Amino acid sequence: MEFVALGTLLLVPVVYFVLTVAQVQAGAFAVVAAAHQGSQALAGAEPGELAAADLTAAAQLAAADQGFGPEQLAVRLECSDGACTSPGAVATVHTTLEVPLPLVPGFTDLEVAVLTSSATVVPGRYG
Repeated sequence: MEFVALGTLLLVPVVYFVLTVAQVQAGAFAVVAAAHQGSQALAGAEPGELAAADLTAAAQLAAADQGFGPEQLAVRLECSDGACTSPGAVATVHTTLEVPLPLVPGFTDLEVAVLTSSATVVPGRYG
């Protein structure tokens, strides 16, 4: 009986730790993929046709693939010349993802980590 009780007391925290590490790893994959997909959406857009909603939707879709909702992801676009899609402009997509604790109800704001990533692209280099 003592063996079962002691085994359970030790196993539960170890399993929770593994779940937490897996959640952070998924967050790392999600934030990098979101920045990359956002920059690729920017690179593929014709000059003057890119909407911020398209960029954000591409990033949110990449984060959703790892199980994170749009409310957990923040996307920010930074442009060297303000136009972002003009030839030779340097555009950087910054993403920030809040990784919640696993198995904790949604009404709390407990987070394991806040992860950030950025991707830089030169869209329309040759016009």
